[in-house]
Amino acid sequence: MENPSWIVRRASSGRYDPACFEQVDSGMPPLTEGKVLVRTTLMSLDPTNLNWLKLDPVLQPVPIGLGDAMLGVSIGVVIESRCATYSPGDRVTGMWGWRLFDAVDPLWLRPVQPPEILAVEEQLAVFSHVGRAAAGGMLLVGQIKAGDTVLVSGAAGATGSLAAQIAKVTGCRTIGVAGGPEKCRYLVEELGLDGAIDYRAGPLDRTVRDHFPTGVDVFFDNVGGEILDAVLRNMARGCRIAICGAISQYDIPDRDALYGVRNLPLLIFRQARMEGFVAEFGERNAALDQFLLELTRTSRLKVRTHIVEGFENIPKALELLLSGRNEGKLIARL
Repeated sequence: MENPSWIVRRASSGRYDPACFEQVDSGMPPLTEGKVLVRTTLMSLDPTNLNWLKLDPVLQPVPIGLGDAMLGVSIGVVIESRCATYSPGDRVTGMWGWRLFDAVDPLWLRPVQPPEILAVEEQLAVFSHVGRAAAGGMLLVGQIKAGDTVLVSGAAGATGSLAAQIAKVTGCRTIGVAGGPEKCRYLVEELGLDGAIDYRAGPLDRTVRDHFPTGVDVFFDNVGGEILDAVLRNMARGCRIAICGAISQYDIPDRDALYGVRNLPLLIFRQARMEGFVAEFGERNAALDQFLLELTRTSRLKVRTHIVEGFENIPKALELLLSGRNEGKLIARL
Protein backbone atom coordinates (compact mmCIF):
# COMPACT_ATOMS: atom_id res chain seq x y z
CA MET A 1 0.00 0.00 0.00
CA GLU A 2 1.29 3.46 -0.86
CA ASN A 3 2.10 5.86 1.97
CA PRO A 4 2.77 9.37 0.60
CA SER A 5 5.00 11.41 2.89
CA TRP A 6 6.50 14.91 2.88
CA ILE A 7 10.17 14.64 3.85
CA VAL A 8 12.73 17.40 4.39
CA ARG A 9 14.79 17.65 1.21
CA ARG A 10 16.93 20.55 2.43
CA ALA A 11 16.99 22.96 5.36
CA SER A 12 15.21 26.27 5.02
CA SER A 13 17.57 29.21 5.10
CA GLY A 14 16.05 32.66 4.87
CA ARG A 15 12.96 33.00 2.72
CA TYR A 16 10.79 29.88 2.83
CA ASP A 17 10.76 27.77 -0.33
CA PRO A 18 8.24 24.91 -0.69
CA ALA A 19 10.96 23.01 -2.59
CA CYS A 20 12.54 22.32 0.81
CA PHE A 21 10.06 19.43 0.91
CA GLU A 22 9.89 16.35 -1.29
CA GLN A 23 6.94 13.97 -1.61
CA VAL A 24 7.93 10.31 -1.47
CA ASP A 25 6.28 6.97 -0.87
CA SER A 26 7.71 5.90 2.47
CA GLY A 27 5.93 2.55 2.54
CA MET A 28 3.79 1.26 5.37
CA PRO A 29 5.52 1.72 8.75
CA PRO A 30 6.18 -1.38 10.85
CA LEU A 31 3.67 -1.65 13.71
CA THR A 32 5.65 -2.72 16.75
CA GLU A 33 4.20 -3.79 20.08
CA GLY A 34 2.57 -0.94 22.01
CA LYS A 35 2.01 1.33 18.99
CA VAL A 36 -1.00 2.39 16.94
CA LEU A 37 -1.33 2.60 13.14
CA VAL A 38 -3.16 5.84 12.28
CA ARG A 39 -4.51 7.06 8.95
CA THR A 40 -4.27 10.86 8.78
CA THR A 41 -7.44 12.77 7.85
CA LEU A 42 -6.66 16.34 8.94
CA MET A 43 -3.30 18.03 9.44
CA SER A 44 -2.53 21.27 11.28
CA LEU A 45 -0.18 23.62 9.41
CA ASP A 46 1.61 26.01 11.76
CA PRO A 47 4.31 28.69 11.88
CA THR A 48 6.24 26.27 14.06
CA ASN A 49 6.80 24.03 11.03
CA LEU A 50 8.72 26.88 9.39
CA ASN A 51 11.07 27.02 12.36
CA TRP A 52 11.55 23.25 12.54
CA LEU A 53 12.41 23.26 8.83
CA LYS A 54 15.53 25.28 9.62
CA LEU A 55 16.90 22.06 11.18
CA ASP A 56 18.30 23.99 14.12
CA PRO A 57 18.09 21.67 17.17
CA VAL A 58 17.33 24.67 19.37
CA LEU A 59 14.05 25.17 17.48
CA GLN A 60 12.91 21.51 17.41
CA PRO A 61 10.88 19.74 20.12
CA VAL A 62 11.80 16.41 18.52
CA PRO A 63 14.94 16.21 16.35
CA ILE A 64 14.30 15.92 12.61
CA GLY A 65 16.88 15.99 9.84
CA LEU A 66 17.32 15.60 6.11
CA GLY A 67 15.21 12.75 4.78
CA ASP A 68 12.89 12.72 7.79
CA ALA A 69 9.17 13.39 7.54
CA MET A 70 8.06 16.77 8.88
CA LEU A 71 6.15 16.52 12.16
CA GLY A 72 2.82 18.10 12.97
CA VAL A 73 -0.35 17.86 15.00
CA SER A 74 -3.01 15.89 13.15
CA ILE A 75 -6.30 14.05 13.48
CA GLY A 76 -6.68 10.52 12.21
CA VAL A 77 -8.42 7.17 12.49
CA VAL A 78 -6.88 4.12 14.13
CA ILE A 79 -6.44 1.36 11.51
CA GLU A 80 -4.67 -1.20 13.66
CA SER A 81 -3.64 -1.21 17.31
CA ARG A 82 -1.11 -3.11 19.39
CA CYS A 83 -1.93 -1.30 22.61
CA ALA A 84 -4.87 -1.58 25.02
CA THR A 85 -5.70 2.14 24.93
CA TYR A 86 -7.02 2.43 21.37
CA SER A 87 -8.98 0.19 19.00
CA PRO A 88 -9.52 0.24 15.23
CA GLY A 89 -12.02 2.93 14.28
CA ASP A 90 -11.11 5.27 17.15
CA ARG A 91 -10.59 8.87 16.12
CA VAL A 92 -7.46 10.37 17.70
CA THR A 93 -5.40 13.53 17.66
CA GLY A 94 -1.71 14.00 18.39
CA MET A 95 1.68 14.54 16.83
CA TRP A 96 3.08 12.33 14.08
CA GLY A 97 4.73 12.59 10.67
CA TRP A 98 3.45 14.35 7.58
CA ARG A 99 2.35 11.10 5.96
CA LEU A 100 -0.89 9.32 5.19
CA PHE A 101 -0.16 6.42 7.57
CA ASP A 102 2.07 6.47 10.63
CA ALA A 103 2.80 4.20 13.57
CA VAL A 104 2.43 6.32 16.69
CA ASP A 105 3.28 5.85 20.36
CA PRO A 106 -0.02 6.27 22.27
CA LEU A 107 1.75 8.68 24.64
CA TRP A 108 1.46 11.22 21.79
CA LEU A 109 -2.27 10.60 21.31
CA ARG A 110 -5.59 11.50 22.89
CA PRO A 111 -9.19 10.90 21.80
CA VAL A 112 -10.98 13.43 19.63
CA GLN A 113 -13.96 15.12 21.27
CA PRO A 114 -17.42 14.14 19.94
CA PRO A 115 -18.34 16.24 16.87
CA GLU A 116 -21.49 17.50 18.58
CA ILE A 117 -19.25 19.44 20.99
CA LEU A 118 -17.17 20.97 18.18
CA ALA A 119 -16.65 20.18 14.50
CA VAL A 120 -13.65 17.92 14.01
CA GLU A 121 -11.83 20.52 11.87
CA GLU A 122 -12.31 23.17 14.55
CA GLN A 123 -10.89 20.85 17.20
CA LEU A 124 -7.44 21.34 15.64
CA ALA A 125 -7.80 24.99 16.65
CA VAL A 126 -9.19 24.52 20.16
CA PHE A 127 -8.37 21.09 21.66
CA SER A 128 -4.76 21.16 20.51
CA HIS A 129 -1.43 22.94 20.89
CA VAL A 130 -3.17 26.04 19.53
CA GLY A 131 -5.82 26.20 22.26
CA ARG A 132 -3.32 25.34 24.97
CA ALA A 133 -0.98 28.09 23.79
CA ALA A 134 -3.81 30.63 23.86
CA ALA A 135 -5.16 29.58 27.25
CA GLY A 136 -1.81 28.92 28.92
CA GLY A 137 -0.25 32.08 27.52
CA MET A 138 -3.08 34.24 28.80
CA LEU A 139 -3.90 32.55 32.11
CA LEU A 140 -0.53 31.20 33.28
CA VAL A 141 2.07 33.45 31.61
CA GLY A 142 0.09 36.66 31.20
CA GLN A 143 -1.85 36.07 34.44
CA ILE A 144 -4.79 38.10 33.16
CA LYS A 145 -7.47 39.30 35.54
CA ALA A 146 -10.70 41.22 35.12
CA GLY A 147 -10.06 44.90 34.44
CA ASP A 148 -6.69 44.42 32.73
CA THR A 149 -5.98 46.16 29.43
CA VAL A 150 -4.81 43.51 26.94
CA LEU A 151 -3.26 43.68 23.48
CA VAL A 152 -2.93 40.65 21.19
CA SER A 153 -0.83 40.67 18.01
CA GLY A 154 -1.76 38.32 15.17
CA ALA A 155 -5.24 38.49 16.68
CA ALA A 156 -7.03 37.26 13.56
CA GLY A 157 -4.86 34.13 13.44
CA ALA A 158 -5.50 30.74 14.99
CA THR A 159 -3.81 31.27 18.36
CA GLY A 160 -4.31 35.03 18.59
CA SER A 161 -8.06 34.89 18.01
CA LEU A 162 -8.51 32.39 20.85
CA ALA A 163 -6.18 34.31 23.16
CA ALA A 164 -8.09 37.55 22.52
CA GLN A 165 -11.45 35.90 23.20
CA ILE A 166 -10.13 34.35 26.42
CA ALA A 167 -9.03 37.79 27.61
CA LYS A 168 -12.41 39.25 26.71
CA VAL A 169 -14.48 36.60 28.53
CA THR A 170 -12.20 37.05 31.57
CA GLY A 171 -13.32 40.68 31.78
CA CYS A 172 -10.37 42.44 30.16
CA ARG A 173 -10.50 45.41 27.81
CA THR A 174 -9.04 43.70 24.75
CA ILE A 175 -7.56 45.15 21.55
CA GLY A 176 -6.30 43.05 18.64
CA VAL A 177 -3.64 43.76 16.01
CA ALA A 178 -4.22 42.48 12.48
CA GLY A 179 -3.37 43.33 8.87
CA GLY A 180 -6.00 45.17 6.86
CA PRO A 181 -9.46 46.61 7.50
CA GLU A 182 -11.31 43.35 6.79
CA LYS A 183 -9.46 41.45 9.52
CA CYS A 184 -9.85 44.38 11.91
CA ARG A 185 -13.62 44.39 11.32
CA TYR A 186 -13.66 40.66 12.03
CA LEU A 187 -11.99 41.24 15.40
CA VAL A 188 -14.54 43.83 16.50
CA GLU A 189 -17.74 42.71 14.79
CA GLU A 190 -17.35 38.92 14.98
CA LEU A 191 -15.11 38.29 18.00
CA GLY A 192 -16.45 41.24 20.02
CA LEU A 193 -13.11 42.84 20.88
CA ASP A 194 -13.05 46.42 22.15
CA GLY A 195 -10.97 47.66 19.23
CA ALA A 196 -8.48 46.73 16.54
CA ILE A 197 -5.18 48.10 15.23
CA ASP A 198 -4.27 47.73 11.56
CA TYR A 199 -0.49 47.41 11.70
CA ARG A 200 -0.29 48.51 8.06
CA ALA A 201 -2.14 51.79 8.63
CA GLY A 202 0.32 54.00 10.50
CA PRO A 203 3.03 54.39 13.16
CA LEU A 204 2.55 51.59 15.68
CA ASP A 205 4.03 53.48 18.62
CA ARG A 206 1.48 56.28 18.37
CA THR A 207 -1.42 53.93 17.57
CA VAL A 208 -0.74 51.73 20.60
CA ARG A 209 -0.49 54.82 22.80
CA ASP A 210 -3.83 56.09 21.48
CA HIS A 211 -5.55 52.81 22.40
CA PHE A 212 -3.77 52.43 25.75
CA PRO A 213 -3.35 55.92 27.27
CA THR A 214 -2.54 54.40 30.68
CA GLY A 215 -0.40 51.61 29.22
CA VAL A 216 -0.71 47.93 28.30
CA ASP A 217 -1.17 45.54 31.23
CA VAL A 218 -0.79 42.31 29.22
CA PHE A 219 0.60 41.77 25.72
CA PHE A 220 0.17 38.39 23.99
CA ASP A 221 2.65 38.47 21.11
CA ASN A 222 2.60 36.23 18.03
CA VAL A 223 4.51 38.59 15.73
CA GLY A 224 7.57 40.19 17.35
CA GLY A 225 9.60 42.91 15.65
CA GLU A 226 8.15 46.41 15.42
CA ILE A 227 4.89 45.72 17.27
CA LEU A 228 6.80 44.29 20.25
CA ASP A 229 9.00 47.38 20.33
CA ALA A 230 5.94 49.64 20.23
CA VAL A 231 4.38 47.82 23.19
CA LEU A 232 7.59 48.06 25.19
CA ARG A 233 7.30 51.84 24.76
CA ASN A 234 3.71 51.76 26.06
CA MET A 235 3.74 49.33 28.99
CA ALA A 236 1.84 49.94 32.17
CA ARG A 237 3.74 49.37 35.39
CA GLY A 238 3.90 45.64 36.05
CA CYS A 239 3.13 44.73 32.42
CA ARG A 240 3.29 41.04 31.53
CA ILE A 241 4.38 40.11 28.00
CA ALA A 242 3.72 36.54 26.85
CA ILE A 243 5.85 35.66 23.81
CA CYS A 244 4.06 32.97 21.81
CA GLY A 245 5.65 33.62 18.40
CA ALA A 246 7.62 36.01 16.21
CA ILE A 247 6.35 35.28 12.71
CA SER A 248 7.49 38.66 11.37
CA GLN A 249 11.06 37.37 11.79
CA TYR A 250 10.72 33.80 10.49
CA ASP A 251 11.26 34.57 6.80
CA ILE A 252 14.18 37.01 7.02
CA PRO A 253 17.16 35.60 5.06
CA ASP A 254 20.00 37.25 6.99
CA ARG A 255 20.17 37.00 10.79
CA ASP A 256 21.85 40.40 10.82
CA ALA A 257 18.68 41.81 9.23
CA LEU A 258 16.41 40.63 12.06
CA TYR A 259 14.54 43.45 13.76
CA GLY A 260 16.60 44.70 16.70
CA VAL A 261 14.26 45.41 19.61
CA ARG A 262 15.43 48.73 21.07
CA ASN A 263 13.19 49.25 24.08
CA LEU A 264 14.07 46.26 26.27
CA PRO A 265 15.58 48.49 29.02
CA LEU A 266 12.09 49.83 29.69
CA LEU A 267 11.23 46.46 31.27
CA ILE A 268 13.35 47.65 34.21
CA PHE A 269 11.69 51.00 34.70
CA ARG A 270 8.16 49.66 34.25
CA GLN A 271 8.92 46.70 36.53
CA ALA A 272 7.62 44.50 33.75
CA ARG A 273 8.13 40.88 32.76
CA MET A 274 8.56 39.22 29.34
CA GLU A 275 8.39 35.43 29.09
CA GLY A 276 8.50 33.03 26.17
CA PHE A 277 6.61 29.76 26.26
CA VAL A 278 5.52 26.75 24.22
CA ALA A 279 2.15 24.98 24.30
CA GLU A 280 3.16 22.46 26.95
CA PHE A 281 2.34 23.15 30.58
CA GLY A 282 2.87 19.73 32.17
CA GLU A 283 0.46 18.90 34.96
CA ARG A 284 -1.53 22.08 34.19
CA ASN A 285 -2.52 20.85 30.72
CA ALA A 286 -5.61 19.07 32.05
CA ALA A 287 -6.96 22.23 33.68
CA LEU A 288 -6.37 24.23 30.48
CA ASP A 289 -8.14 21.57 28.41
CA GLN A 290 -11.11 21.64 30.79
CA PHE A 291 -11.22 25.44 30.62
CA LEU A 292 -11.30 25.32 26.80
CA LEU A 293 -13.98 22.62 26.86
CA GLU A 294 -16.17 24.72 29.14
CA LEU A 295 -15.83 27.80 26.93
CA THR A 296 -16.74 25.67 23.91
CA ARG A 297 -19.76 24.04 25.57
CA THR A 298 -21.10 27.47 26.56
CA SER A 299 -20.52 28.90 23.05
CA ARG A 300 -18.05 31.53 24.24
CA LEU A 301 -15.37 30.74 21.65
CA LYS A 302 -15.70 31.42 17.94
CA VAL A 303 -13.42 29.45 15.64
CA ARG A 304 -12.60 30.07 11.99
CA THR A 305 -10.75 27.50 9.86
CA HIS A 306 -8.99 27.76 6.50
CA ILE A 307 -9.07 24.35 4.80
CA VAL A 308 -6.57 23.37 2.11
CA GLU A 309 -7.66 20.31 0.16
CA GLY A 310 -5.15 17.65 -0.81
CA PHE A 311 -1.93 16.21 0.56
CA GLU A 312 -0.01 17.49 -2.47
CA ASN A 313 -0.76 21.14 -1.59
CA ILE A 314 0.69 21.18 1.93
CA PRO A 315 4.16 22.78 1.32
CA LYS A 316 2.69 25.55 -0.85
CA ALA A 317 -0.02 26.22 1.76
CA LEU A 318 2.61 27.14 4.38
CA GLU A 319 3.25 30.35 2.43
CA LEU A 320 -0.22 31.55 3.48
CA LEU A 321 1.03 31.85 7.07
CA LEU A 322 3.87 34.17 6.10
CA SER A 323 1.73 36.40 3.90
CA GLY A 324 -1.15 36.51 6.37
CA ARG A 325 -3.56 35.34 3.64
CA ASN A 326 -4.94 32.49 5.72
CA GLU A 327 -8.37 33.22 7.16
CA GLY A 328 -8.36 31.25 10.37
CA LYS A 329 -6.64 28.06 11.51
CA LEU A 330 -4.77 26.59 8.54
CA ILE A 331 -5.60 22.90 8.05
CA ALA A 332 -4.90 20.38 5.30
CA ARG A 333 -7.64 17.84 4.60
CA LEU A 334 -6.37 14.59 3.13
